[in-house]
Formats: sequence, structure tokens, C-alpha cells
Amino acid sequence: MNRLINELIAYAFKKRLINESDREYVQNALIYLLRLDHFETEAVDSETVDFFVIMKQILEAAVKEGIIEDSLSSRDNFEAKLMDVFLPKPSELDQRFHTLYKKTPKAATDFFFKLSQDTNYIKTKRIAKNISFVYRGKYGLLQLTINLSKPEKDPQAIAESRGKEEKDYPKCALCMENVGFYGTETFAPRSNHRVISLTLNHEKDAWGFQYSPYQYFNEHSIVLKKQHIPMRVDHQTFDELVDFVDKFPHYLMGSNAGLPIVGGSILSHYHFQGGRHEFPIEKARVLKCYQRGQIKVEALDWPVSTIRVSGKNKNAVLSMVKQLFDKWLSYDNPELDIIHKTTEHHNAMTPILKLDGADYNFYLVLRNNRSTIKRPFGLFHPREELFHIKKENIGLIEVMGLAILPGRLKQELDLIKRCFSEDADPKAMPELEKHLSWIDDISQGAMEARDIDRYLEIEVGKVFEAVLEDCGVFKTKDKEAFLSFVETAIN
Repeated sequence: MNRLINELIAYAFKKRLINESDREYVQNALIYLLRLDHFETEAVDSETVDFFVIMKQILEAAVKEGIIEDSLSSRDNFEAKLMDVFLPKPSELDQRFHTLYKKTPKAATDFFFKLSQDTNYIKTKRIAKNISFVYRGKYGLLQLTINLSKPEKDPQAIAESRGKEEKDYPKCALCMENVGFYGTETFAPRSNHRVISLTLNHEKDAWGFQYSPYQYFNEHSIVLKKQHIPMRVDHQTFDELVDFVDKFPHYLMGSNAGLPIVGGSILSHYHFQGGRHEFPIEKARVLKCYQRGQIKVEALDWPVSTIRVSGKNKNAVLSMVKQLFDKWLSYDNPELDIIHKTTEHHNAMTPILKLDGADYNFYLVLRNNRSTIKRPFGLFHPREELFHIKKENIGLIEVMGLAILPGRLKQELDLIKRCFSEDADPKAMPELEKHLSWIDDISQGAMEARDIDRYLEIEVGKVFEAVLEDCGVFKTKDKEAFLSFVETAIN
């Protein structure tokens, strides 16, 4: 253990997490956490140290010594606490970030992003295991990722947590209470988690900026209200998004809709998501373009009904965006099953904003969360026959054309490949029960495919395309109704 602590400290020096005056402080903190009663400094070549090898050995030793339990959650929690030793206090990090921001916004985010990687808050090794591919379909290129980076909940930890009293601290996974939180069997470790204070829309230090530990796309970041308030989209949301991209022009930023089914996975805490990535929706074909003064309004040829509003004058852009938002909230078209309100509101919007040079490009995705007895999951939610690939809510990231698919698919697709290549019986494999109908549908093509792996990727892509089409309030056949809505709304 003595050698491992020296190697971990050498790694911290290599990544410039600490300097020489921090040495005794960090080594004593590590000695305490690892319950040592003796320590000697050893010479280590910092260029040869491998963080993941060091940390794996430290965690194995901690399990052996009875310091932590032998579970994934216990290891993750303890690792985060060890790395917290090398991090500045939140106020110190804030100061460093905003000092760099005065040079350029990108200098500040580059620093924070690298720090989050170097302390393994961003799980770089796990993220590298993700399987990513593309599918060229009716609407252009779609991006798909089988997410292997976010671990499944540990069955043993889940079993042990049963019967334990539910805690309301932190209130949710996004709350500021997470900063420095050790973690539990069921609540992610946040000892090495930091949130940068931001002022948005004249609300001084009322917002926080952080990175997602599992990085669904490049520099995947979260902007959250420090106050624990539920998701919403209103006129103020658009102002806040504009203020953010004004401050960080190299980042796209968007908000999930504020209603269940169409509102992403976290409705309890007001937040945005964004980062540095080109999404397929940005390359969507244009059905029709309307020029209104300085503003361009485009109805896009996209499976989830989307309007793009562009212009250099942000006030004019905001005015048009808010006008379209208001018109959509009260829009009805019973023939297309679009009803804005029954006993509750159903029409909603997913707004996304990206700067293109001096142009503000707002993508306004039209959503409706109404459900019926026949469609209990939602009229504009994926049909149940598509759940074998994607069952979860279709939120902000998916509607932009990036599928985040469950990790179970890797094993299931490997088994399906075996069925086709070795003539194995899928009915004999319980994991494939949900896929049986789909396997029948694609079996002929699979037999003829030269590259079975690529063939399966294409077929998964087709399912994701169908998932997005199901979420569209105006289907392809409803093009005239879509254009009629846009034309009425902008006049």
C-alpha cells in the first residue's frame, strides 16, 4: 500500500492536481483513509504511472483489509473520496474557473473538463467501452451508442438496501447537496464532484455548471438551477438559454420538455443539457423556409416535428421563438390526435440553442404527452413493439438524433449474431424473448448479409428511426398540416 500511495501522489503531480507544498497534506489524508500507521516516501517515475492500474490495486487492498465492502458501489464511493483529496474546495475552483473565463470561455471549460477527467469524475475508461455507430436512413445520418459506461445497479447492493429507510438527502441526483456527498449503495458517489457557480438571466450565482460523469457526447454538461424546483419550459427558459450561449458560445444547450413521458428522466429538478457536439438534427433537410424580416423560420424534414428559428438579432429571434411556443401550447388538431389540453396540459416543447457564428439557431421540437387506454405509454411515445430496443423516455438527446441505448443490448446482439451464424435457437435464450418477433423480421436479410455486425447495427438504426417517428406529432404524411401550423403561428 505504501508504494501505491506514492504512485497515486506521483500521478497527481503529473496531472498538476497538486504542487510540492501540498505533498504532506495529501499523503496524510490518504494515510488516514487507507488506515495506515506508517508511511515512507518513495521515488516514483511519474511518467510511468497508470491511474487505473494504481486505483484498482488500492481498491482491492481496501477490500482485503476490510476498509470497504466488495461491491461496485463501495469501490466507486471510496475511489471518489480518495480523489477528492486532490481537488480544490468548491470556492477555490470557482475562482480559478472565472479567472480563466476572463481569458476566454473555452479556456475555463477546457480546464474544468480536464480536471473532471484527471480526477476520474468523468469515467473515461468506462466511456471508452461504449459502442457507437451510425445509421443512414430517411432523415440523414443518425448516431447510436450502446451505453456501457453507466454501471447497472449492483444486485447485492440493491438487496442490501431493501427495507432501509428512504432518505431525502440529497433531494435528487442534480441537487447542489451532491457536491462532496460520499454516496450510498444506491446513490452515486459525488465526493469528487464540483459545480461551478453561474449567473444566468441576471440571477447572480443562482445556477450551477457541471459535467456529466458518463459523457453521452463530447463535453456533455449540465446547467442546473441551484434551487430544487421542477422542470418547466416557458418564456424565461428561452432567455436563460440565450444568456448561456452568449457566455459560452462554443457550447450547444437545450432543455427537456417539462411534462412526463416527453420530458426526459429527471423532472424534479430544473436543468439544461449541452456540450460540444454536432447532432444529426443540425444537418436535417428543410421542408420549407420562411423569411420574416431578419429572421429565418424553417420547418425541418425530421422524424420528431421540429422548427428551426435563426437570426443574428437575438431579441428578434427570441420574439419569434416565444410566439411559436405560445401558438403550439394552445394548438389542437383532433384528426391527428393532437389535443393540447384535457384535464391537464399535453402540448410541450423541447428547445435547443446553438450559435453558428453570429447566428442564433433555435431548434424547437414539438411534443405532446397525451395517452389513451390503447396507448397507455403515450400517443407520441414509441410503440410497445419497439421497447425491445428503446423503452425509456425520448428526451432532449434522442430527439437531436443521438440514441442512448441500454447496455443490455451488447450481450443480446451478440446472442442474436450467434443465432444467425451458428443456427442457434433464439427461443432457447431467455434474454432474447423480447426480440423474437424482430429476429423473425430480420432473419432473411441476416442470412444474406456479408457483415452480420454491420447488418445488425443498421437494423437497430431502423428501429431507432421508427422510435423517433412515433414521437413526431406531425407524421410524414401530415406535412401539409405541419406547414399550415408553422405558417399560421409565424403570422
